[in-house]
Amino acid sequence: MRRYRSDRFNPGAIGWGWMPAHPAMFVRREVFERIGVFKTHYRIAGDYEWVARAFHAGDLRYQHVPEVLVHMQTGGISTRGWRSTLLLNQEVMRACRENGVATNWFKILSKYPAKLLEYVRP
Repeated sequence: MRRYRSDRFNPGAIGWGWMPAHPAMFVRREVFERIGVFKTHYRIAGDYEWVARAFHAGDLRYQHVPEVLVHMQTGGISTRGWRSTLLLNQEVMRACRENGVATNWFKILSKYPAKLLEYVRP
């Protein structure tokens, strides 16, 4: 089982391939009206692109809630194997470029050692 804790999110982490725990992210309608909705041409990382766009729009206010709000199983298109992982990371790079987020392949791939620890931490 993987344990993912978002803790206090730093928008600078977007360039490193990280995003807040968005299954428990509540967004006001006004934000969608101003920022827009998910771009459906992304096969896997549409949520990541939206978060990058929202956090880099400038004046997004957010609050961390230190409670467990979601329990979910792993799985889905982003975890179907190496091809999905490759496509995911390509889309993350494209999302960063489209939204002016400074990144590179080293930064994006450096998240994987930390992700492995999510499977061994209690």
